[in-house]
Amino acid sequence: MDIKVHRPHQIGGCVTEIRSDRTRVFVDIGENLPALDEKGARGLEIEGLTTGSPDCSGLFISHYHGDHVGMVGKVLPGIPIFMGKDAHRIYLNLNEHLHSGCPEKIRTFCTFNAAEKIQISDDFFVTPYCTDHSAYDAYMFLIEAEGKRILHTGDFRAHGWKMKGVFRVLESYIKNVDVLIIEGTMLSRTGENVMREVDLFNSAKILMRENRNTFILCSSTNIDSIASFYKAAQETGRLFVCDSYQRSVLDIVSETAQSSIYSFPMAKIYWGGREDCVEKMKQLGFCMLVRANGRFEKIMNLFPDSLFVYSMWEGYLKGDTLDEKIYSFIPKGENGKLKYKGLHTSGHATRETIIEVCRKLRPGIIIPIHSEKPDAFYDLDLQNSEIKILSNEDIFIF
Repeated sequence: MDIKVHRPHQIGGCVTEIRSDRTRVFVDIGENLPALDEKGARGLEIEGLTTGSPDCSGLFISHYHGDHVGMVGKVLPGIPIFMGKDAHRIYLNLNEHLHSGCPEKIRTFCTFNAAEKIQISDDFFVTPYCTDHSAYDAYMFLIEAEGKRILHTGDFRAHGWKMKGVFRVLESYIKNVDVLIIEGTMLSRTGENVMREVDLFNSAKILMRENRNTFILCSSTNIDSIASFYKAAQETGRLFVCDSYQRSVLDIVSETAQSSIYSFPMAKIYWGGREDCVEKMKQLGFCMLVRANGRFEKIMNLFPDSLFVYSMWEGYLKGDTLDEKIYSFIPKGENGKLKYKGLHTSGHATRETIIEVCRKLRPGIIIPIHSEKPDAFYDLDLQNSEIKILSNEDIFIF
């Protein structure tokens, strides 16, 4: 078995290649985060996947974030692409809404359900297991071939609404593995405070009780945090408002969710210029989801004294990772300083969660991915596991 991690020492741009004697699969086909592209890191061509003749038995997408699926349009025709059933609907809906990307290609994806083993060849199997992440319907992949077991975690955490399910899956279905390919995002963000999703919900309730009107800038597909804000609005008697696109995303989730946490029956749609909606917002007070564009600035201008909650990664507001579109959208005070209340929780595993996962699985080999500081794995007490840090051209053979 061969493992190659493309662009291994960075967050985003995720591509992992796993090959047996007769079968070659990939996990994720991500684009770089914008800041990396500005530094000249754009572009990745892989023979048999994006260039030349097809030489790949399957591409498995862990979730719909751009740094894991954004290069899917470059995948050669005829290569099967697999994605979770609900994640696929959300991703297709997003692409159709943006009128960009490759919706025609996305419609051809093969979809799967959690814990259903997929046979790729005579002795090569991939089993997806749902995990906790800031993307809904995200997956880990257990890959079994030639008598070996590899777990690819994708992006994961254990502090969202699905937090209990992560270790339940590891203990009940996966148990021991030979190789663990695991994300280490938070090992380079040591100063970042990570709250649980339930704590975000409780904090949101306090803010909504203290503020009659609240605008929230949050990713339209971060369903866990949206569920937290929705639940807080319901418990404080605030109207929960969004636009038609956001409502379409919530409807997809509500149709198939097995938990009441992911049900949004009282979400109201705001259409620009609808006076009846504006009047109701004035009467009841509200929590409204917004995105960084001019359409939402118009409604925000009608309620200038509202609380503005920023529920995204703080890195988009400063330094090399600053996102100008987001930065310019956030209200400013008289001195030009950003005027917002930060309320966000990470989509990535904490140091403690990474250690717990490694100890439960007891892998012979640990391969870090999705990390700017993979060397930090050496500082973790991972008992008898061997850490293998791969460079761009390295192929790990076992």
